Amino acid sequence: MLEGAAEGVNVVNLLASQWGEMMSNVGDFDGRTTFGSKAAGGGGEFLVRVGTENRQRVLGHISLLGYSGNMIIPLAAGGPDESAIGDTVNVLNTEWAQQCKKRGGLVVLPHYPDPRMENAATIVLGEADALEMTSFSDFYTGIDAYSVSDWCRYLNNGYLIPAVAGTDKMSAEFAVGLTRTYAKIPDGREFSYETWMDAVRAGHTFVTYGPLMDLNVDGKPMGGRISLPSSGGTVNVSWNLASVIVPMTRIDLIVNGEVQESRTLKPWQDAGSWSIRVEKSSWIALLVRAKYDDKPEMIAAHSSAVMVDVEGSQLFAAADALTILKQIEGSMAYIDTIGTRAEATRYKEMRLMLQSAYRRLHNRMHQMGHDHPYSVGTHHPEHD
Repeated sequence: MLEGAAEGVNVVNLLASQWGEMMSNVGDFDGRTTFGSKAAGGGGEFLVRVGTENRQRVLGHISLLGYSGNMIIPLAAGGPDESAIGDTVNVLNTEWAQQCKKRGGLVVLPHYPDPRMENAATIVLGEADALEMTSFSDFYTGIDAYSVSDWCRYLNNGYLIPAVAGTDKMSAEFAVGLTRTYAKIPDGREFSYETWMDAVRAGHTFVTYGPLMDLNVDGKPMGGRISLPSSGGTVNVSWNLASVIVPMTRIDLIVNGEVQESRTLKPWQDAGSWSIRVEKSSWIALLVRAKYDDKPEMIAAHSSAVMVDVEGSQLFAAADALTILKQIEGSMAYIDTIGTRAEATRYKEMRLMLQSAYRRLHNRMHQMGHDHPYSVGTHHPEHD
């Protein structure tokens, strides 16, 4: 809480976790207290909530924030180096996510997309609330371009999953809030941990290494949705930027993962607008670049997306959908072969959940008329 206040970070999520047979911060978890809140005797400005990062080496990690009740366990599965030697793969990240949501929590895919295997199934099944851009200890490389491009795969297929930021602070080497999330709470609502979670779920967020942004698309904020008739239409994109940390250099208007408009920026404050024609369902976001004098240019800020739904048109990108499908196939192959099994019933339950994610996307691909390669284990009559 002291570090958060010193860095101007209003919400800090401290995550209990497991490292082999060592548990970290589990004694700080009580499943109810938001430290620093008025209800807990604090001033209500700087908050710390203890959640959990549940982890497995191959299927991936998942951050479970703000949930109530008993700790969601096991904290780790699948063996070293996250869980103990000999542990079985007896739970999926998606199942941890479902438990968190049932208890009112927020599900974040941390340090996205690594490790990545089960992320695809969790997103396709609608169990992830946000994905996290992480700085680790590097002050100067900015938001990882690969993280952004992988996120775009899901946006391109209509999965409106917001972006958040995380420090992944493991020691005093890392600064709290080196990269951070700004979440816009609606006017008239008081700041609290609960209203912060609601703002993240709604996608009213941007991720930044310094520049601040406001984005408005036909009156809709980041995370909003716009409906247009089948003939499409023109939307107005307006933005306002400011920075006191790093000089800004360029702003890109991203539409369906591609730069549609771009212009240089005044280094410390700028504003502007574009009118763009939208003829099919699309997503729109802002990307801001910045540069210290002695460092390379970096992606310094990125907004969550605004979705534009055009009647009769679906957001679908066949090549991206296929890569998502292959990731789900990889998860199934892992628990089928390499993963150490728990009892047969538990294995079948996990396999069915992954299969449901696979079939959900796969059926949609066929509905969109897209034929695709398949593995022997996923062949079915529709391919003949």
